[in-house]
Amino acid sequence: MVGQQIPGLVAGLICFASSAPAQSPAFQKYPVSKVYAGPQARARVARNSPAWKFRTRIREAAQQHPNFAGHYVFTTWGCGSECLHYAIVDVLTGAVYFDNVALTWWGATTPEPFTPLDFRVTSSLVIFTGVLGAESKNTTYYFRFSQGHLLAVQ
Repeated sequence: MVGQQIPGLVAGLICFASSAPAQSPAFQKYPVSKVYAGPQARARVARNSPAWKFRTRIREAAQQHPNFAGHYVFTTWGCGSECLHYAIVDVLTGAVYFDNVALTWWGATTPEPFTPLDFRVTSSLVIFTGVLGAESKNTTYYFRFSQGHLLAVQ
């Protein structure tokens, strides 16, 4: 399933993601044990998968140094105004985690500066601010990345 749409990357995202908890999660609460600095694997994107359409951007990202959760590259690209698609590439194995869900913030009142997506190389926490998919509301969502899945932080 590597390089294909990964069911569960954000499966249940819309149903189980909660808006900002009473106390917002901190990157320090979700540390990774080390940041990888060795040779990097080529991104594996399966032909005819939903990620195939974005293979050039994903393959370019796989050549970058990890920027998320120790040995991953979290990459984004625009899908129109006020819209981002994303993929997560494991530089150790070349696995590509992609779910064709867009993050948008159209029609929302946004502070300046506005950051729709926040993550760290030293943490498995990722913060989305906006609307995820067609059914969710404009808010802040907190997830931790574990074994190829974005899991809602309650």
